[in-house]
Amino acid sequence: MEIQLNLPRGDRQQAFLDYLNSALREKTGTYSGSAGQAEDGTFQVSTSGPFSVGQTTVHLAWTLSKDPTGELKHLHVEYAGEGEPARDWERAVYEFVTSVLATTLSDSRTKFFRRTFFYYIGQQLDGEYWLPGYRFAPAYPTDPHPHLINAERVVSVDQHVFAVDELHAFVLADAAAKRQSARLSLLLNTGLYGVEHNQRWVWPVVDGVPAAESVRYQLGFQHPSAVLNEMPKKRQICALGEYKGSLAARYRVAGELLSLPSEARKILRGIDNAPSAIAESFDRSARLYQVAAVCGKYFPSVALAYRVAAVEAISQADPGSKGFSNFMRKHVRSQTEIGDILNYLYGVARSAHFHGGEFPMGEFNNADTFGGPFMDTEAVRRDSFHRTCHELTREAIVNWLAGTLPEPSEGNEADSQAEDPQPGRQHAKPFAL
Repeated sequence: MEIQLNLPRGDRQQAFLDYLNSALREKTGTYSGSAGQAEDGTFQVSTSGPFSVGQTTVHLAWTLSKDPTGELKHLHVEYAGEGEPARDWERAVYEFVTSVLATTLSDSRTKFFRRTFFYYIGQQLDGEYWLPGYRFAPAYPTDPHPHLINAERVVSVDQHVFAVDELHAFVLADAAAKRQSARLSLLLNTGLYGVEHNQRWVWPVVDGVPAAESVRYQLGFQHPSAVLNEMPKKRQICALGEYKGSLAARYRVAGELLSLPSEARKILRGIDNAPSAIAESFDRSARLYQVAAVCGKYFPSVALAYRVAAVEAISQADPGSKGFSNFMRKHVRSQTEIGDILNYLYGVARSAHFHGGEFPMGEFNNADTFGGPFMDTEAVRRDSFHRTCHELTREAIVNWLAGTLPEPSEGNEADSQAEDPQPGRQHAKPFAL
């Protein structure tokens, strides 16, 4: 049997697929699937499994077809079992699909609490932050060594999502948390990354003495304080974060915990209320910046190349700047003669790396690793120059944010981390590093 759908690409189509998947998971229990493209260009995805009809069960194959434009054309269901099928299975399927369509129209969803963990290397986050739509906090707030700079930390994005079922809630929460992790990586200037399902070599300490040999352990984090089944109240688990420092800060002060900068809430509110072109460019830039921060620990040239790409991505939201160099000249305030730096950033750090395999920061050059009493002057010069490159790319992004996003309403936005007021229409003044 075939049921015509004719749902164009978009939210309504995705909602129907979400409800259909949820209903089939509940109805079939076990299933297998496949996907492919037909000769006419139609993309088909199929699943098969048991389907209850009254007191009996039939094995059915379900196939959804999309045309090349993305329109969901129809659902084809056929009996795939052996012997005679149960009577009225087609009627049961029709009523089932009709029920799914009705549920889609009513958009009936349930509220779920979900927390998603991310990791980073550095000092402990200084407390919980109640940001628009979610809570950002340390997952292990009682860490006995909060100031270690080379220690892995665990943070969580806690949120409520409205979903059709548990699995759908996980999918929605995971996607939203990943988007926020990229934004937070940019604001914190710290790369947040997800859990790695690998076993790594570690050098354990037994009774205060390093073991004679390393062992291989599964990566992961588990602690009673990290188990939450509902959104905690403010200050219930840990203190509020302090919103210390500036987004434009060049250095992190030794001995201080990690903190969101004072501009963070204004920026996050502004992005959520900005035109879609600005919001999308910001998110693309933040994702590239996150990749730079995470991968840069191992390959500094990759970090610099992706920082250039992050600036280029965000420049697309500035109609007055055509391309990377114009955007940098417009938004960098600390220096005026930056032509040579821009040529290097775009020509060597970006293009030569992506297209020619260049690693200008010397990852594959061992000449600097066997130094003596005198430092390698070329390495010192190169490191100083690249530090300037990092600072200028961040300065351009920071000043664009300050000049583009609206100011919040009057009042202290960090006093109690209460519900965010609606942003006003004034604009922040740009500032220099």
